[in-house]
Amino acid sequence: MRANTVLLLCAAWLLAFANFSAWKLLVALDPGRLPHWLFLPCLGVLLAMTILVLLLPLSFKWAIKPWLVIVLLCAGAAAFFMDDFGAVVDRHTLRSVFETNSREAGEWLSWRMAWKIGATGALPALLVLWTRIEWRPFPRELWSRVKLILMVIALSAVAIGIGGRGVASSLRNQRELGHVINPIAIASGLVAYVDNARPQAPIVVQPLGRDATRLPTTAGAKPQVLVFIAGESARAASWGLSGYARQTTPRLAALAAVNFADVRSCGTDTAVSLPCMFSDLGRKDFSERGALARENALDVLTHAGVDVAWFDNNTGDKGVAKRVHETDLQNSSDPAWCSGRNCFDGILVDALKKTLADTHGDRVIVLHVKGSHGPAYYQRYPAEFERFTPVCRSNQLQTCTPEQIRNAYDNSILYTDAVIASVIDTLQGDPAIDGAVLYASDHGESLGESGLYLHGAPYAFAPDVQTHIPMVMWMSAGFRQRDGTDAACVTHQAALPWSHDNIFDALLGMMQVRSSAYRPQLDPLHACRATSAP
Repeated sequence: MRANTVLLLCAAWLLAFANFSAWKLLVALDPGRLPHWLFLPCLGVLLAMTILVLLLPLSFKWAIKPWLVIVLLCAGAAAFFMDDFGAVVDRHTLRSVFETNSREAGEWLSWRMAWKIGATGALPALLVLWTRIEWRPFPRELWSRVKLILMVIALSAVAIGIGGRGVASSLRNQRELGHVINPIAIASGLVAYVDNARPQAPIVVQPLGRDATRLPTTAGAKPQVLVFIAGESARAASWGLSGYARQTTPRLAALAAVNFADVRSCGTDTAVSLPCMFSDLGRKDFSERGALARENALDVLTHAGVDVAWFDNNTGDKGVAKRVHETDLQNSSDPAWCSGRNCFDGILVDALKKTLADTHGDRVIVLHVKGSHGPAYYQRYPAEFERFTPVCRSNQLQTCTPEQIRNAYDNSILYTDAVIASVIDTLQGDPAIDGAVLYASDHGESLGESGLYLHGAPYAFAPDVQTHIPMVMWMSAGFRQRDGTDAACVTHQAALPWSHDNIFDALLGMMQVRSSAYRPQLDPLHACRATSAP
């Protein structure tokens, strides 16, 4: 075949077989006055021409086959996640892919994944490798590409002339299309990712709250210990304390923990939400580089003389705990909590107990739990927490019924409830300290609503279940008395809307830190303290 023929066939293949998710949205679009039988062909021509333009730059000898193989395999992988999980592709998605570890990646592997990527990406890639391309002298090849470009321009002009107004209006109103048209979404996401990650001036961490001090304590006062539990993929829609029909948080309900029912996340993936929680930038001003170039809440606590430690059973601290003591437990071989490549979050409670035994001063301890990390929800909890049955025992959620998915996910929430309650019990049972617990999930989760699974949708059109998260607080009587926190006021504050933007100041406020970095107006408990002067 001639090279142009190979390019056209690859573009046609990608349009037809790697864009089921896109076509599902396109067919449902309102074309205005243009009839669908005319609207969809115009749109198809424009998309095919755009894909062809993407393939053209490396369409010459020695480069064309490797280039087409890469594009086809990447498009096949993206099509799998788009079609099976309702995923979208942007720079945050690609960042999650590039920053994953072998343990997390292994949870995705399945025969379904293999055959779908094989059929959509590997099969046409093999056909490209098998095909003998008839090459002509370079000037003639160059002229043939010029003619192909002219054809692209001509066909695009015709399609725009016939249906341009309807196409432009539809695409403008359906913003998620830009994240599912394959492989255009991959290319645009990769450009954005590289632009964001490109080498810049070395990051110099700007100081924050170096003037931090703490309220004086009385002689003989017990050490204060605040445990912040950073959750994973817990959604308020499945949280018993927030009104879910199932009681998925029975132990927290029995402990009378204060539930914050209207809390919004900073992002829809861990790579954004986790550092944003500890940053003073807030969701609107947050950027990964901006957060890395600035000290965070843990640093300000350290400046105030608080001992800070981070224990991780998830995918790492995302740069948050660089300057404090950090312990990675996700690769532990402790047989009490770990089996194969998976460790239950109870390992963090054990680590907390050992740490408390050696605590002589005020501390903040962060526990980064695995929580309800999907898609293998059934692997997130021990067998005794499988109370809702039958469950989905697969990482291929589409092969399970909605009830099975929901049951497995709810069991993981039930276990998260037990982990948080165990932390509270540990603090409550230690007479040598005054303890408090603050739990907040990093983002929510989709369980198949509107064809979406997991999380990571662009924030602008992410469903509520991915951004509405649970947050829970518990304080011992001694902890509250330290600064005169009124329990009834805390309950009242918990009914108000809050977000990850408030966690930075909540942590400082709970540890009685006074600093130029502390913003009392953003601290949910500031109004509840007898010592509420800035």
